[in-house]
Amino acid sequence: MHFFKVIKSIVKPILFSTIFAVAMVSCKPSKHNTSGKNSQSETKVIKTGKPSEDKAQQVINSARSYLGTHYKYGGTTKSGIDCSGLVCNSFKTIDITLPRTSTAQSEYGKSVKIGDVREGDLLFFSDNKGGNKINHVGLVTEVKSNSVKFIHSTTKMGVIEDDLYSDYYHPRFVKAIRIIN
Repeated sequence: MHFFKVIKSIVKPILFSTIFAVAMVSCKPSKHNTSGKNSQSETKVIKTGKPSEDKAQQVINSARSYLGTHYKYGGTTKSGIDCSGLVCNSFKTIDITLPRTSTAQSEYGKSVKIGDVREGDLLFFSDNKGGNKINHVGLVTEVKSNSVKFIHSTTKMGVIEDDLYSDYYHPRFVKAIRIIN
């Protein structure tokens, strides 16, 4: 029995190394054209991945990947996130680093009139109707003639999309900012 254990301990690593080497060689692309055909006539351009999205759509798609994520004060992950963390993470996908709080984010970009907002803009809110102390932020996801949808993280429902012109959010709206030109 001892003899077979010794043989097994020697053969097993060699067998594994051989299989691994064969697998690696078989996956390596060939440098030579063995088909006998002109390789230039068979050259095809293969596009991989999705077509390039514009920056606003990339930010929106990133934010939407958090839909349903629970709210967590100071959170920045899919196990829990707050409103400004959602915005920070979403803009990181296009290599823009924003300040961490909604108040600081509200001072970052260019102010935009409410009637001129577009997808990718940020909306800032106060807890109080008619207040001007910013403590909440959302990202515009869709603009139509009679509605402006935005995504944000709420304390009760987590990451959801709402309408700016709802009875709750419109009276609490403070300002809009454009980060992406």
